[in-house]
Amino acid sequence: MKIQVTAKVSEVQLHQVMQIWLAGNLQAHDFVAPDYWKQNYAEVAKQIKKATLILATENNSVLGFLGLVDGYIAGLFVNEDQQRRGIGTKLVQAAEQIQPELTLSVYQKNKNAVQFYHAHSFKILKTDVDEETNEIEYLMSNQ
Repeated sequence: MKIQVTAKVSEVQLHQVMQIWLAGNLQAHDFVAPDYWKQNYAEVAKQIKKATLILATENNSVLGFLGLVDGYIAGLFVNEDQQRRGIGTKLVQAAEQIQPELTLSVYQKNKNAVQFYHAHSFKILKTDVDEETNEIEYLMSNQ
């Protein structure tokens, strides 16, 4: 497995990233209507092109990715069949090499993600409500 940082993804990589993004959101956020993710697909694809992406790849296939925007983790997703292999940890470590101080938002009900970030020294700074989903989310930081 290779970790690579890129400011510009190929169309093939973008397609793979977006498939992982959609599947990951549907899997991790069963408390949000599936249509919410599908309706935001095009906008997220546009925003991903503007982010610094850290990709975990193997045999030209994206296994997972982290989107970084000015120290904010805009998304961290690993293909479901590749989870629990340390890929998420490697992606966070690569992000910390680029930007030592990181923040992110995560839904309170996404217990696995909250636990993952706590295990990586992230602490909850603030609790808020996501206006679009009406779900409680945490703003977390590694500082």
